[in-house]
Amino acid sequence: MDIINVMNTIRDNASSVYQNRVPVATQNNIDAIQKAIADPNNAVVFNEWIGTMLNMVAKVVIHNRMFTDPLKALKKGTKPLGDTVEEIYANYIQAKGYDPSGSELLTREMPDVKVVYHKMNRQDKYKVTIYPDRIMKAFSSWENLDSFITQLINTLYKSSELDEFICVKELIKQAKDNNALKVVNIADPLLSDTNAKALIKAVKIVSGDMVYPNSNNNAWLTAQSEDTKPLITNTPKAEQVIILDNATDVTVSIDVLASLFNMTVAEFNDTRKIVIDAFPDPSMRAVVCDEQFFQIFDDLLRFTSFENGDGLYTNYWLHVWQTLSYSPLVNAVAFCVASDEDHDGTVEDFDVTLTLKTGVKSQNKNTKAVEGSSYSTKLTGLTSNDKVIVTMGGTDITSSAYNPTTNTVSIATVTGAIVITARAKETYTITNTLDTGVSNSNDATSITEDESYNGTLSGIVAQTVQVTMGGTDITSTAYTSATKKISIAKVTGNLVITVS
Repeated sequence: MDIINVMNTIRDNASSVYQNRVPVATQNNIDAIQKAIADPNNAVVFNEWIGTMLNMVAKVVIHNRMFTDPLKALKKGTKPLGDTVEEIYANYIQAKGYDPSGSELLTREMPDVKVVYHKMNRQDKYKVTIYPDRIMKAFSSWENLDSFITQLINTLYKSSELDEFICVKELIKQAKDNNALKVVNIADPLLSDTNAKALIKAVKIVSGDMVYPNSNNNAWLTAQSEDTKPLITNTPKAEQVIILDNATDVTVSIDVLASLFNMTVAEFNDTRKIVIDAFPDPSMRAVVCDEQFFQIFDDLLRFTSFENGDGLYTNYWLHVWQTLSYSPLVNAVAFCVASDEDHDGTVEDFDVTLTLKTGVKSQNKNTKAVEGSSYSTKLTGLTSNDKVIVTMGGTDITSSAYNPTTNTVSIATVTGAIVITARAKETYTITNTLDTGVSNSNDATSITEDESYNGTLSGIVAQTVQVTMGGTDITSTAYTSATKKISIAKVTGNLVITVS
């Protein structure tokens, strides 16, 4: 960006007040321009300059961002009016045998039209505050001024670009969690050359199959529960995209992958291959999909400002509104790592069972989890009085798999059937059966599940103390004879305290 030309463009289009006070910019008069713009009697001039300058630089920075989202090529541009895009697909028609009687002349055969709606779901803003004195210090040279202004704008745009990148990657995980991606299980290509070659073979099979009309490579039937007719579609090679994480991209043979798409390596790298740092789902290594799978639109991109005369600063905002969605109406296949964890010679599909109280929902709708893969979901609708229990293969793994702060379940390696239960916490009774003269400082008669219990016994001479919880004797861990204190970190059953 030529900052001197920008300064003169601002002047050429500025008000007469600005033109009368600010001279034409040259290589040698930056001091005079700084003095004119910084003059406290020319507040209108400064406001006109900084507002126009930032907007002009913003337009340049939009096309020269410091961080470029590698998934940006999948965007569909600016969305038409309204906050919803309607995507329609007319499915193939089933043929019928010839009927010479013409008996079906007046019958109706409704077309199998499948519809998906994509709504605007991102409305973010990025804010930065600028003080006039800091800008004036940047007037020490044209280079410093150029650098200062560009960095301010880049702070806004590169932050938005990074968030967009994260959101689009998360779309891939959401699609898998919501059964909107077909999944092909593979051995981890990062572990051996044999596995890397096996991945290439799996990609080749899927990519070749996508060329022909079929229902093998889309997840229409599992992405929704109302329509039972399979979606028949195809994706030509020229419209297929492969997304790889960085480690997998380094491991597999790019020459071979490029040949699958009938391209040179350079053409393949520029148009069909997208490399990201990592997938949010740690088991995922690659995705091959129709370029229409990602339905990403810019709804609004606006740069605004507001001057605070009281504090002598100006706030600048970048508003970014987008539609970030995926389409189950096209082909999309994920290649995910699975392994034979129990070494029985078979990679199994384990059931995922959700036993959730009314109002609680799981974002991951999968009913199966592949052995050796990862599993995660977020539970919504939980209250502070609810309890979540996670078991795998019949073993309670709640403490390691469930995060109560974020309400998320995360299992790094699936080794058995998963059961996730969300229910209201129980209320347990507390029964004190105490010898004459003995008392308990805690006289509560009930307690909520998982709450802690503490009490101190007094009046004990030589009696025996017993504490049971849920019918199990826990005296040795719950009662301290020296201090006569009862302490239970988490109550999981009815309490009975007996002194006899």
